[in-house]
Amino acid sequence: MKNNKTVKAKKVLAQQANNYGVISFERKRNVEGLIFVIPWIIGFIWFVLVPLVLSVRISFFKTTLADLYGGSFIGFNNYMEVIKNPQYGEVIVNSFLNSLYQVPVVVGFSLFVAVLLKQKFPGRTIFRVIFFIPVILAGVIMTYLFQQDVGSVSVFSSLLSEATDNNMLAMIFGGGLSSQIGSIMWKSSVEILIFLAALQSVPDILYEVVELDGATAWESFWHITLPYISPFVILNAVYALVDSFVDSSNPVMGLMNSLTNGSNGEAYYGMASALSWMYMLMALITILVFVLLTRRWLK
Repeated sequence: MKNNKTVKAKKVLAQQANNYGVISFERKRNVEGLIFVIPWIIGFIWFVLVPLVLSVRISFFKTTLADLYGGSFIGFNNYMEVIKNPQYGEVIVNSFLNSLYQVPVVVGFSLFVAVLLKQKFPGRTIFRVIFFIPVILAGVIMTYLFQQDVGSVSVFSSLLSEATDNNMLAMIFGGGLSSQIGSIMWKSSVEILIFLAALQSVPDILYEVVELDGATAWESFWHITLPYISPFVILNAVYALVDSFVDSSNPVMGLMNSLTNGSNGEAYYGMASALSWMYMLMALITILVFVLLTRRWLK
């Protein structure tokens, strides 16, 4: 009986507050949240949505830099030119092959480093910071460092023979392995952080149980660690795949740059836009196929 009176009293107070125009606490929280979200919405519309719409429009026009959003409407001619030109097809195929080669290496290296960084040893925090530095630095800074040959390690060049530069690793990374160590670390930094979080979420009791059964560290990894973090393996694979598609060293990115810079005196903005949309569609299809093939690992 007392509880019913309390509920009725609260309803009466709430009704009186509404009658006098008093904003409830829940409404205040909603308004505060909306105020914080509005800048992001404005930025998303202005810097993402509007450029996307303009990019689609440009792909159907023959434009120049002076009349980028005007020009003459040519329909799907830019898309047909991209499909018919064998040079574009070769560049796209090479880009996809490089991505498919690099993703397993980046994910495997990230998992290997994350397992090492999870162990307790002197200076573990320092090594974690070192592997995460590329995320803190801007992409422009890292690109400049690699242009200055910072990514190469001379001691590896002296240890590795010339035959090493002709093996599978050299084919995967498009050059000598000794000159790509920094690039591998740069591309693996985010994946290492994700794997570290995943490894720390594995319950210690599972390792204690299999250790009592006489399992080795290798068996614990394959039967406990890897199945438990398999969703994160797929997540990192998708992240590495997307990262390879939009990497500045990607051949398709170089082709788009040459089309917009007009190396032969004429810039093809419409064709570059059509190429980018076709490339994005192929990348989305590739990611979708990968997720569908690996979704049983998510169960």
